[in-house]
Amino acid sequence: MIGAGVFAAFFAVLFLGLAFMDQRKVWWRFQARRFENPEAHEPSDGLIRGRKLALIGVALFLGWQAVEMFRLAGMAS
Repeated sequence: MIGAGVFAAFFAVLFLGLAFMDQRKVWWRFQARRFENPEAHEPSDGLIRGRKLALIGVALFLGWQAVEMFRLAGMAS
């Protein structure tokens, strides 16, 4: 149970870090090269906001799961 808790905590921190990165810069770095005209395919502000909220939600859920796994393993009171 401890290993699963560490795994969940690691990904919670990772997703939280990704949520606070500039999503537009991330898109230009990794996705823009796939398009002939990347300006026409740039994600909207609503999509970027939704992605940030989804990443924060997943990070909170994984953090909560990590805490519960540590409690089940007897590490937290």
